[in-house]
Amino acid sequence: MWKLAAGLAFASLAALPAQAGDLKVTVTGVRSDDGALMIGFYDSAANFEDAIGTSAKVGLLNDKGRLVGVTMRARTGPQGIAVSDLPAGRYGVIVFHDENDNGLLDISILRIPIEGYGFSNNAIGFLRAPSFDKAAVTVGEGDVSISIALTYQVAPYVRPGPKK
Repeated sequence: MWKLAAGLAFASLAALPAQAGDLKVTVTGVRSDDGALMIGFYDSAANFEDAIGTSAKVGLLNDKGRLVGVTMRARTGPQGIAVSDLPAGRYGVIVFHDENDNGLLDISILRIPIEGYGFSNNAIGFLRAPSFDKAAVTVGEGDVSISIALTYQVAPYVRPGPKK
């Protein structure tokens, strides 16, 4: 009888839904107080890769494939955000520094980002953005904290001062 009760208790625990956790993201390397940080959280490779492809056209906040989208005023130094109670699973995070506040990741004629950007796991790709698998962070029971360092491919534009 005791073995039957223990087996039923174990089976009922196994049938419980996956635990939720918080995903805390700290963005580092913000080079100026201009504009905003745009942050998108994605729960599938298709949505993550689509966001990369359309970030220069629709931005992350207008992306219908994102799970969570956040914008916050940029400031130099580390900035953080937490998304609470995410179901257990894998998530990719994309961040870009929208310095001119147009809602888009600005790119050059050669399709090189001219604003800062970064991915979870500080993942990088070769001649393209990294894959979801490289950037994916696993959230299970408890909290997960990650740091994303922004990369700037182009020096900031400095407006000339008044002539003396």
